[in-house]
Amino acid sequence: MRPDVLTLHRFYQTSMGQSASQLIHQSLAPLWSAPRTPLYGLGFALPYLELDKQSRPAQQEPEQIHSHFALMPAAQGVFHWPTMQESSTVLVDEFHLPVADSSVERLLMMHAIEHCDRPAHLFREIWRVLAPGGQVIVVAPNRRRTWSALDTTPFGHGQPYSRNQLSALMADQMLPPEKWDTALMIPPLFWPGTSGLMRVMEKGLHSLGKNMGGALVVSARKQVYGTLLEAKSKLRAKPALSGLPRDPASPARSHRQD
Repeated sequence: MRPDVLTLHRFYQTSMGQSASQLIHQSLAPLWSAPRTPLYGLGFALPYLELDKQSRPAQQEPEQIHSHFALMPAAQGVFHWPTMQESSTVLVDEFHLPVADSSVERLLMMHAIEHCDRPAHLFREIWRVLAPGGQVIVVAPNRRRTWSALDTTPFGHGQPYSRNQLSALMADQMLPPEKWDTALMIPPLFWPGTSGLMRVMEKGLHSLGKNMGGALVVSARKQVYGTLLEAKSKLRAKPALSGLPRDPASPARSHRQD
């Protein structure tokens, strides 16, 4: 069952949710190739859009501040954001996004792919809206870790993926992964002090193995040349030896033997 927007919002208001968003954001930041371009979030990406805004350089001019937009699926619901400003969120049909073709440079999929019943169609729609060379980062529950097995957090709902499964799915839709990482090394145990322990232990456990995290983080770029048809060799005309109808103007040959 897909968590609604209020359930997701309440989780990210908890100490564990805040720690999770910060740790995942730390994995996202090195993967972005153009961090100054507008960022679109599909699913429930509001905490990560907010962290991305806060990470901009302090000397950046107001007119140069990149915009952030949240595309929130109808089955999930919509939430007003930013709180004290004009809303930058919109309720969408995830298979028909209200975004022009080839117009998005950066897109973050958060709490999206694991709840989609047609993931290939969703990635094809992502391919449509991405600009040539545009980047998408997908965050999904890692099926090999306890975050996907416990339903006490939003990562325990929907269809989890392994790295190979997610990479193959994206590559089939002309979004070949180029980088990947994981986050959330500590299991989601709601014990006192767990959220602080998550921050302290994350880096050390990450050094033991990149695949230990409960959340997969996969980066890919829109592949344009993959849509071009392969050039076919020219067919040369060959004289037919038989089977052609006889020209009525040509004199008939007699096959009678004297």
